[in-house]
Amino acid sequence: MILSDKSEVIQLWEAPFFEQARAPTSPAVSAELEAMAQARGFQAGKEEGLASGKADAQAIVKSITAMAEQMAQPYLNLEALITKELAHMAMLLAERIVRRELTIDSSVVTNVVGEAMSTLYKLEGEIVIFVNPADAELVRNFSPECLEGKSWKVVDDINLSPGGCQVKTPTSFLDASIERQLEEVFAKLVESCDQDLES
Repeated sequence: MILSDKSEVIQLWEAPFFEQARAPTSPAVSAELEAMAQARGFQAGKEEGLASGKADAQAIVKSITAMAEQMAQPYLNLEALITKELAHMAMLLAERIVRRELTIDSSVVTNVVGEAMSTLYKLEGEIVIFVNPADAELVRNFSPECLEGKSWKVVDDINLSPGGCQVKTPTSFLDASIERQLEEVFAKLVESCDQDLES
């Protein structure tokens, strides 16, 4: 309130409050609006829940996959180790079988000598064939066609296993010892195992 000079009371004017008049709603329209609002809320909640559930499921799958990979890792390394050990054991077994067979019958040495001679490029000069003493007589009696008319001799070498030989000429040397042949076979076996493990 403001007082004037004349002692009259003057009142300030205030804007009247206007309420918006609501349109009268019927119970059917009200129920329909409520149902629409409820459907929208349900759909929004469903989408939000699905998104949240999908994110949670992906995190669980990722965690389980990582755990399974960690559990499988020792077995992967173990498989490689077992493969190598089995190959090594097979090589040792093969070596023993070959050595045993050659101590029983070393007549295979004549074939080994023949193959060794055929792989040499030139057979000029004196040819020296080193063999185990048990095979020496057999090789002396065996004269491969490639040695006819050439100067050659057989030398006993106790360091060579029965069935193997070494051939020396003035220009070349060939190691056809059983040990060398087994090394080549085993190296190929190990290489094959390694390739199988890598693929």
